[in-house]
Amino acid sequence: MGSKAMINSTEDPSWDQDIIRSGESLRRSLQCVLSGCGCDEAPAHAASLSTAQWHIRKTAQASNALPGYLERHLSEALDAASRTDDDLISILAALGTLLPHLPWINRQARAGQDSAFVERHRHGMIAGPGALFECSTLTLGLALMMPETRYPYHQHPPAEFYLVLSPGDWYRVDVGWWSPGAGGVVFNPPSCIHAMRSTCVPLLALWGLIHSEAELCR
Repeated sequence: MGSKAMINSTEDPSWDQDIIRSGESLRRSLQCVLSGCGCDEAPAHAASLSTAQWHIRKTAQASNALPGYLERHLSEALDAASRTDDDLISILAALGTLLPHLPWINRQARAGQDSAFVERHRHGMIAGPGALFECSTLTLGLALMMPETRYPYHQHPPAEFYLVLSPGDWYRVDVGWWSPGAGGVVFNPPSCIHAMRSTCVPLLALWGLIHSEAELCR
């Protein structure tokens, strides 16, 4: 990890230490996955993880819990998640500690979009504005979708990556639809049109946005 990377707590209470360690483990393992995937886009995303400054929020203030009807889908997706190498195993272990403390949000439908997906998905916010760890240069989240759900076509200025943890399909305007498979990595260039959809099982993926300006574009 780069020397500038830091996850800390302003008050640093002892009960934060497992969360801080798990956040560092997640970041370190995710950086290794991105660095080793061999894609041209990977170095910029790995560097953004290396240099980001994370500051833990008070976990007692976490709100927006995952709705009960989505909990079994999260469990099912975690059980099905790829464990093909040590980094993926470490990521899933870190998530096991972080998940109870994440605030969960959903994306609202925009004009002309089918609103059926709104209550069928959530994003667990790990780092970035309003997340468990505050960060102004990077937003990191965990996407969860119920089976047979499509996240609508959309675009945003920040470049984006996904680490696919359970089966699902991805779309990018220059590629079309494809299935990267559990353990695969997806990159979306700035402002490209993209989407994703679950199959007969829940979709679970880590995603990250690199911010040139500190704005959340979801």
